[in-house]
Amino acid sequence: MAQQALLDTDGNPLVIGMMYCCVTDMDDYVLHGALVRYCGKDHTGRELFADADTWDECDIYGDGLLAQQAPVIDPATKGWPAFAA
Repeated sequence: MAQQALLDTDGNPLVIGMMYCCVTDMDDYVLHGALVRYCGKDHTGRELFADADTWDECDIYGDGLLAQQAPVIDPATKGWPAFAA
């Protein structure tokens, strides 16, 4: 069975190197959490994320990922080049 692409809150596929904010829908508001970068998938197909500031691998949480419109560092030249392909 084929794996489905992970989508952001707008329904768009995640982009390697782009920053996303973990969001949780609360009763009266949206809670904005950790800022992460999408690093692609490892050799097993597991989605990989890194802290947006430190590039340390991290988990995502909440109800979705909100794409951030800001400059990003190309993972092929900075960060995790092994996952840029």
